[in-house]
Amino acid sequence: MGMFKSIFCLFFLLYFFSVSFAQDNFSVLNPNYMKDKVWIKYTDNQHALYQYIYDLAGESLDDRQVQISKLQSVEDWRRYLEQTRDKLTSPVAKFEKTPLNARITGKLERENFRVEKIVYESHPGFYVTGSLFIPKNMKNPRPAILYSVGHSQNSFRNKVYQISIHNLVTKGFVVFSFDPIGQGERTQYLNEETQKSNIGGSTQEHSFAGGQCLLAGYSINDYFLWDGIRALDYLSSRPEVDATRIGMTGRSGGGQQTAMLSAVDKRIYASAPECYITSHRRLLESIGPQDAEQNMFNGLKLGIDHSDLLMVRAPKPTMIITTTQDFFSIQGARETYANAKEIFGKLGHSENMTMVEADGPHTTRKKNRESMYRFFQKKLELPGSSEDLEIDLFPDEELQASPTGQVTTSYQSKIVFDLNKDLAGEYINQRSVTDPSSLNKNKNVILQKVKELSGYDPDRKIESVVFTGKIEKRNYKIEKYFIQSEDFEYPIPFVFIKPYSNDKRPLLMYFNSTGKEELLKNEAEIEKYIEKGYSILAADVLGTGELKNTDERGDAFIQGVSYNLFIGANLVGKSIAGIQASDMQLLFNYIKQRPDVDPENITSLVKDELCSSYLHFAAFQNEIDKTILVNPLVAFEDIINRRYYHPKYIWTAVPGAVQYYDLSYLEASLAPSELIIINPVNAKGETVSQETGIRIFSFPKKAFALQGADDKIKTLFSGKNNQSEQIERIL
Repeated sequence: MGMFKSIFCLFFLLYFFSVSFAQDNFSVLNPNYMKDKVWIKYTDNQHALYQYIYDLAGESLDDRQVQISKLQSVEDWRRYLEQTRDKLTSPVAKFEKTPLNARITGKLERENFRVEKIVYESHPGFYVTGSLFIPKNMKNPRPAILYSVGHSQNSFRNKVYQISIHNLVTKGFVVFSFDPIGQGERTQYLNEETQKSNIGGSTQEHSFAGGQCLLAGYSINDYFLWDGIRALDYLSSRPEVDATRIGMTGRSGGGQQTAMLSAVDKRIYASAPECYITSHRRLLESIGPQDAEQNMFNGLKLGIDHSDLLMVRAPKPTMIITTTQDFFSIQGARETYANAKEIFGKLGHSENMTMVEADGPHTTRKKNRESMYRFFQKKLELPGSSEDLEIDLFPDEELQASPTGQVTTSYQSKIVFDLNKDLAGEYINQRSVTDPSSLNKNKNVILQKVKELSGYDPDRKIESVVFTGKIEKRNYKIEKYFIQSEDFEYPIPFVFIKPYSNDKRPLLMYFNSTGKEELLKNEAEIEKYIEKGYSILAADVLGTGELKNTDERGDAFIQGVSYNLFIGANLVGKSIAGIQASDMQLLFNYIKQRPDVDPENITSLVKDELCSSYLHFAAFQNEIDKTILVNPLVAFEDIINRRYYHPKYIWTAVPGAVQYYDLSYLEASLAPSELIIINPVNAKGETVSQETGIRIFSFPKKAFALQGADDKIKTLFSGKNNQSEQIERIL
């Protein structure tokens, strides 16, 4: 009987502890009130990152409005518009006009017009394909239309674009349309077996390369604009074209290019962007920032809104073409139109700012096309019928300008990756800090640049620290908290794990790219840290854990990563890495003040992509004794230098950083505190070899040596299965 009681008690205890563990609720924000119930104020945390970006965008737009409200006279407006034009044109000043090497690769004949298939180089070795549509029986040079296309994979060969192009040329206009980057015959990441992109559709291609461009400090949109500028060069050179009467139109992404290029290049006299113009406020309230080529580098921080693209054209003829059911907000289009119309009026030509709209979704409508024909017929002085005619489509292959149908296989064309890699290399070679010695001398200057580019904010204020519950274990307890701040709306969830005593103990700060839950589910790991004398802070910074983005994907969602959020952060002059680093700073400000924490004995354990964000915080600290980075990315430069990189590293990269610094500079700045790097990885997520690691980390090692801390920096290599043992030995 006694043995039976013992066995029963043992089973009961095992059952009790297993049930207790199974019921553990590690969520800081779920107070165990009904399933899925959370603090009502924080029921939308899967949108927290987007909401924070939206709030910052609102501040930028409010600042712009304050500036505009101060403009009174016509001269005030002229100065504002000239300054805005400078902001819009300066990004392409880095490019040089080189020989176009344009060639005609084929011709097609129709009853009323002919087509010449064109290939030109907008940069040396960077090929652009297009078609020039020329009316027959021309006696004098004619007005011309540059037609820009949206995100269709077959580009201007798509029916919706051929309808407008054929009608325009039939009405007597010379029309030139070319393939955008990543579309038509210009696939950037071509799989030669499938003849499709290895990355995805056009918006994915734009953003995958666009992320690398942002790291170099500019937008991929600069390449799109330059292609258009060189298209105008070619169009203007043709004897059939009256270069004083050039118009431009295009739908969707083509509408964006029309608006941008018409604002940048004064040769475009009449402009009619279709299904794009709205306002940034309405855009961000509805569908969010779009793919990479639709956004300027730091565009909202620079104060650029859609209305600016129109106003800088004043008083040249400009028409917005919209549909009432477009996903580009019709309300934003109407508001932008009213704003632009007012400025055209101030400059004496209100009649040159017009808008047409038709009922329907994000597509072309007959009513709108006929309004567009009339607009160009009147403004470019080529009268005729504006009736939208039925057309006979060209098959895609007939409009193919390159032998294979792709410039990369026909001409071994460079792609954006190649151009950006070369340009980024020039920027890196021009850095003012090139070695550990100069970094030591200029550390404050570099750290100021780190703060400026990343958006790291060390001055956030804590409003309150909210205790939400406790979980008791055998040797320790898990206290759950979140931080409320005066400076933003989202909470920062964290747990503080400690034994059942109030002794002042060393602190282990734990940050993981997946959040705090990975640690919380590993009781054995927690036990080891507690036994070694640590208390533990484990947190979810913005974009991770309980604050993980789950809903906003956008039109540039690649391998589980929303590039749209990365782009949105850049629009307001921030980076996700800088935002996360700011969260870490606020957590650090709280935890080091606790009476049960020894502030002179703090160790950080950081894993995977979050290492980059951590370094942007830790570089400004001198109170962290030891940092352990597990699987850190070796360098931002490695993202730029790899045609194919893993998208997960883009989130914790800082736009513009490589012009001034890389992760090695931040690692060097931790000296003379201790730094241990375990299994560093390249931008594909592969552990680098020991030989490569020694070379890459020679920069921080030399920096540590200059401060007499040679023994404080180590780089360790082993299989990932042995990482836990390595960490345990280090701690």
